[in-house]
Amino acid sequence: MADRAAYVSTADARIAADMIAVATDISGRITSKPVSSGDAVKAGDVLYTIDDREAVFALEEYEADAARLEAEIAREEARIGLASSKAGSEVAARRAGAQSATASVEAAKSDYETAEREYERTQGLFNRGLVPQSALDQAKNAMDTAAQAVRRAEADRETAVADQRTASIQGQEVSLIEHDLAVLRAALEQAEARVEAQKVVVEHHTIRSPIDGVVDELFYDLGEHSLRGFRMALLHDPDAVWVSANIKETDIRNVAIGADVRVHADSEPGKRITGEVTRIHDATMAEAAMMPNPNANGVFTKITQRITVRIDVDPAGVRLRPGTMVRVRIKKQKPGEGAAA
Repeated sequence: MADRAAYVSTADARIAADMIAVATDISGRITSKPVSSGDAVKAGDVLYTIDDREAVFALEEYEADAARLEAEIAREEARIGLASSKAGSEVAARRAGAQSATASVEAAKSDYETAEREYERTQGLFNRGLVPQSALDQAKNAMDTAAQAVRRAEADRETAVADQRTASIQGQEVSLIEHDLAVLRAALEQAEARVEAQKVVVEHHTIRSPIDGVVDELFYDLGEHSLRGFRMALLHDPDAVWVSANIKETDIRNVAIGADVRVHADSEPGKRITGEVTRIHDATMAEAAMMPNPNANGVFTKITQRITVRIDVDPAGVRLRPGTMVRVRIKKQKPGEGAAA
């Protein structure tokens, strides 16, 4: 009686754990299954592999596309460097040629003006009988020669200006190459994005454990066809188990957060297991059920309801398997202590 006065006891309790269901978004044939039910695994260990040949082929194709675009970009970058250098030197040379031709025109015009003045002076002397006809003819020939030199210089200048204009137009090739480069770089970004996305697809063909834990169940065998979205394995962390105890509603007032608990596991007889109440649910099991049991016949029978309590335990030295039954003894709160939260 003293024990019942000091403790709330129940055998309606079991070991609980977060059961991790591993699924896949890939459908395909199982090609390897390196673990078995009950095996301990580390986070990242392989549970299954799914045939990934098509995914790998697609990845190689995307990588080849990206490599081709990189090669085209490298070629265009070399081309733009050569075109820029050539265009710059060509424009500079043609500009210098045009400037030189303009200077030649000015010099030829100056020579012509000098020859014209000399001819006019000689003609005046000839009219006064001071120089012979031969001197006048010589001055006339010199003026005509200077006029021809002006015409040649002007023609050369027009050619030089046209060459300069042509060189400037050819320099626009750099702008065209830059546009092509921009298009290629955008295509490369898309190709690299496809590569990264396909790498994820390939990786998804390898099903790995998300936690350090124990494999509870494997749902596919070697050679079977996995289905997208269906679970493939079930795992739990044996170091993160607790006790889920169902306490009568008539006793729940004597249970408080932080209360000490003694746990007796049917699977570990004689082992001393202690714990602590860490959570008291706010609703009964009946209310929390996914499909409550309605009173269809209209006859009411009062049944004592139960409220779930979570008890955290230290699993060191014992192996507590989820689902196994235990008995718990929860130390009652003393009179005057606050109600359970």
